[in-house]
Formats: sequence, C-alpha cells, structure tokens
Amino acid sequence: MKIIIPAAGQGTRLKPHTTTKPKPILPIAGESIIDFIMDEVETFNDVEEIIFIVGYLKNEVINYITKKYPLLNISFIEQEEYKGLAHAVYLAKEKTKDTDSIFIILGDTIFKSDLASVIEKNENSLGVCIVDDPSRYGVVILNEDKSINYLVEKPSEWVSNLAITGLYYIKDVKELFESIEYIMDNSITTKNEFQLTDALEVMIKKNIHFSTFALSGWFDCGMKSTMLLTNKEIIEHKILSKSINYTVLIPPVFIDEDVIIEKSVIGPYVHIGKNTVINSSVISNSIIFNDVKIENATLTDSIISEYSTYKEHINSVDLGANSNS
Repeated sequence: MKIIIPAAGQGTRLKPHTTTKPKPILPIAGESIIDFIMDEVETFNDVEEIIFIVGYLKNEVINYITKKYPLLNISFIEQEEYKGLAHAVYLAKEKTKDTDSIFIILGDTIFKSDLASVIEKNENSLGVCIVDDPSRYGVVILNEDKSINYLVEKPSEWVSNLAITGLYYIKDVKELFESIEYIMDNSITTKNEFQLTDALEVMIKKNIHFSTFALSGWFDCGMKSTMLLTNKEIIEHKILSKSINYTVLIPPVFIDEDVIIEKSVIGPYVHIGKNTVINSSVISNSIIFNDVKIENATLTDSIISEYSTYKEHINSVDLGANSNS
C-alpha cells in the first residue's frame, strides 16, 4: 500500500500564520498538524511508501518531515502549479502500480478512526462525517444499501450533510488515475480547480463500487476560529518546562521545553511553544508558537506566531511571525 499526503496548499484562510510556516506544520495541542496524521500512519501495516505532495514553502515541510520521521520510507513530489487536489494526487501516478492500493490523507486533516479495519476490507471507501455547513466540503449521497450514489463538490444548495473528510482508500488505482485524466482532458473543474471529488464521481458513474467509513473524530484547522476550537477539543495537559514560577496553571495546557513563565495565569486550553517567555500575563484558549515574548498582557482566543512580541494589551489577537504589538 502507498500513502499519498497532499500538503502543497497555501493555507490562505490562516494568514498571517501561514505566511512563514506551511499549514501542515502549524503547532496545535502539543504537536504539529501533520504529526497527528503521522501518528495514525505509523500504525498501518505493509506501507511501502509515504508520498508527500509539496508546494508552498516546500522546504519547511520537507525539513520537518525528514528530521521528525527519519526511519520511514518517505518521498516528496512538488506540485509546481496549484491546479487542485485531483491534480496533486495525479502527480503520484508514476510512483504507483495498478496492483497497488493507496490511502490518500489530506495533510491538514486531524481525525480519529479505525483505519486498520478500512484497509482490511480492501474496498474503495471514503471517510465521512456529518457537518453543519456542507457548502465548504464535498458531500456524498447514499443509496439504500449505504453505498455511494453520487458526490457533489462544495454544493451551493443543500443535497447532503455527509461531508468527505479528506481520507480516501482506493483499491482501483488504475481507474482512479484514468478518471483524473478524464476530468483534466475535458477541463472539468469546480471553482477553477481539478477536484478529486469530480474524478471519484466519474468512477462511480462507471459503476465502480464505493462505500463510506465514519470517523469517530474529525477536527477542522482551516481557519483561526476552528483551529482554536480543535486545540480546545484535543489538547492534553502536559508541562515540559521547569521554569514556571509564581504562576497559576488551569488545565489543560501544553507548555513546551525551555519556556519561561513568571507571575502569570495560564489556561485553560493554551498551547505554548519552545523558548517562549511570558511575564505578568493572563492567557486562555490560545495558541502561542515558539520564541514568543508576552509581557503585561491579557489574551484569549488568540494565535501568535514565532518571534513575535506582545506587551501591555488586553485583546484577542491574530499576530503573524516577527511582529511587535
């Protein structure tokens, strides 16, 4: 089995934090987004290769992955033009054989599911979850036997609230790439991009069977508000720094190594990255990257990127890297 992880996007809805750091390696709940995916991938058996599709700030992704996972067989393919998810997946065609099965996992998807059972069934299957706003996602419409009848990418009108979550197990690899070729050759796009949903719909129209599998947890990191909510839902209490003095910690919080905190109140739901210094401040429901300085501040519902300084404010803030406020 091959794993394909598209991780080339620019993460525009998370700017300014993605100006200097690509979305898959943004910190959250004590790890980076991609680490939650790799934790699942490392439990799979018989994985021949993990293929990352990279693009925006590609060297940041490559350096992080190769340093963090040196024992895994990982390769990288650059998506030089951002033509959509189907185009990104198609770039891995030369690294696959018709007899392979592939598991496509989007590089910004945090999830919980029994994927081992999905692999064991060895049938085309899409991970799904009920959502409140289907217009943001591809959605599935089921037959009475629970097989997939058809798919719609980001519907403008309500047809289903069963969203495709970014996990795709594909047994019929040859047919997948043929369907991607078909939509590209015929300029079939959604919002000016070649979407994987459209290629899968071509397969379904050929009567290729697709089932679904439900996720026990699916966490959105697509924009500031949902990233903070995900951090709140999955964070576990862990303190790695020993330099915390005259400070009240309200669990759960994650505080990384070499953090210095003096005379402050931290928590709940706060992630603090390495080498950050906080003095005389109150912080809750926030994500603080590495190497940040905060002094005499009250913060909630905030994200502050690396090498930034924030002093003497009471606010909810979205502060990019190397900023001063």
